[in-house]
Amino acid sequence: MSSSNRALVVDFLSYKLSQRGHSWHEIEMESGEEAMEPANETGNTLNGSPSWHPSPSHVINGASEHPELLEEEEEENPRVDVSQTLREAGDEFELRYRRAFSDLTSQLHITLGTAYQSFEQVVNELFHDGVNWGRIVAFFSFGGALCVESVDKEMQGLVVRIASWMTTYLTEHLDPWIQENGGWERFVDVYGNDAAAKSRKGQERFNKWLWTGATVAGVVLLGSLLSRK
Repeated sequence: MSSSNRALVVDFLSYKLSQRGHSWHEIEMESGEEAMEPANETGNTLNGSPSWHPSPSHVINGASEHPELLEEEEEENPRVDVSQTLREAGDEFELRYRRAFSDLTSQLHITLGTAYQSFEQVVNELFHDGVNWGRIVAFFSFGGALCVESVDKEMQGLVVRIASWMTTYLTEHLDPWIQENGGWERFVDVYGNDAAAKSRKGQERFNKWLWTGATVAGVVLLGSLLSRK
């Protein structure tokens, strides 16, 4: 499951980077050596409680200790219908919350040393009271926005790390809920064929669709932003 999850994450991030004229493959090649350099992870606790983190046996500062393992994982392509639906849902989410995401990523003040802590805090807050499809879309959108912000700030090395953090969280924390709620097949059934944009344009069932959860997610993301200096 982790290999298919990574493939889905990489596909989404590649798509988001390409929208800004960036190439995942070029960034991955440029950051290959940097991803091998060990660094101390920060923020292993949040609000006094242990927080999730990638397994230390496989990652260093969020990046794979063995890049060849990542290459093997990427050989499995995500289902076209799932990746396409996720792309469409992400675009619609970002269209609705463009300002919120712009403010969030620009004001988190991402650096090589603080990126993991910032990612962790936002994601933990996003899912602190449960999982739903809207928040999963927000999770992917946040990761994509964080990657774009990193490249814009000439920290391309963070992109591969962010992909690893997202894959770890998706596998360890979101997969159980996804499987219990019909799997990605259910996601495609409900959200496929650009359903969000169509329902928005037609003003039909909009509030009952993705944004039942995503509206909460947007508020959570803004709350996280406003609580940080």
